[in-house]
Amino acid sequence: MSITVQKVTADQAKLIASIEENQFYDVKAIEIEPAKLTKAISAFANSDGGDLYVGIVNEPRAWKGFANPEAANGHIQIFDKLFPLGTDFSYEFLKCDGLVGLVLHIQINKTKGIMRASNGIPYTRKGAQCLPIDTPEKLRMLEYAKGVSSFEDETVNADKEAISDSKVIKDFIRDVVPTAEPEGWLKKQVLLRNDKPVVAGVLLFSDEPQALLPKRCGIKVYHY
Repeated sequence: MSITVQKVTADQAKLIASIEENQFYDVKAIEIEPAKLTKAISAFANSDGGDLYVGIVNEPRAWKGFANPEAANGHIQIFDKLFPLGTDFSYEFLKCDGLVGLVLHIQINKTKGIMRASNGIPYTRKGAQCLPIDTPEKLRMLEYAKGVSSFEDETVNADKEAISDSKVIKDFIRDVVPTAEPEGWLKKQVLLRNDKPVVAGVLLFSDEPQALLPKRCGIKVYHY
């Protein structure tokens, strides 16, 4: 990965060094392990995007960057593998006359897909915190938020006959696709998965959809 070196003014450097860590900004010292930094990058990418500056120390806040670009190779290699330079991630070194070293500036956009840290866990950003998505429920909510998956595609804990043997599907098959069998047609339309109906299938073809849908979905079904 080829990274440019951008010169900033003393005022710009002062602003970067004193920036408040929040939903959109974070600063780290160069001593932090690259693997820990991948958690912050993952969190920004899975949330609203943001900027990470590596080379700013705390207590007191000060600019203390890498001696040269090669000194950041350990960071760059792992970043390039997980978060390659391109549309969603950009990298540059910042230098300022009179200040020590190069600060690595990573600009992260909100990504369409879920980005994972080097430990295989995705993170999200809440204020200045990077929170792990470490349960199936949290992961599913993140998938919904990013549009990776849809609630309508979830399976429902009900027998396949709830939609394959319903009056609704029998009438539909007879009137619309008379050459098909209900179960085979439902599987072809991915409304049955692993012999379980999905939410969309229940909404469309169950005789009593409200009784089968999880209460947490909050969908009201009306029959006319």
